[in-house]
Amino acid sequence: MAGRLTERQLECLLLSATMTDKDIGRHLGISHHTVSLHVREALRRLEVSSRKAALRRLAGDPLYGPEGMAAPPNPALHQPAPGDPVDDADRTTPTGAGAWFLPRPPRPGLRLGLILVFAAVAALITVGIVSVVSGAVGVLAPHAPPAAILTQD
Repeated sequence: MAGRLTERQLECLLLSATMTDKDIGRHLGISHHTVSLHVREALRRLEVSSRKAALRRLAGDPLYGPEGMAAPPNPALHQPAPGDPVDDADRTTPTGAGAWFLPRPPRPGLRLGLILVFAAVAALITVGIVSVVSGAVGVLAPHAPPAAILTQD
């Protein structure tokens, strides 16, 4: 192995066998981005390209041993963490000092109005292009050779 893993890297890597980065972050009290950084650094130090290969390498290494493999996650960990949308779903009004509001839902007519405005603008642009092209054809028609102009008999 290229280098020894820190305790946090080892912990994150072993937990990644049965948990997602977000679950590991909740369990350890750190961001899931930090968990990803620890796992990536562990993969680099173990000189492997996947978490599965890293766990295999750890299981075969006497320094870490097979007893270090992660236990199944605790069911209590599947509860939403503070700040998760599920946790904040009922907070639509302030609750005291430093309270905050969730954004208001979008107005239903606003989307339809925007669609109609964009459709009208597109129609005006199309009419403008057609009139420019037909004007150009009208100006050029007298200069066309007689065989190029189709007439009805």
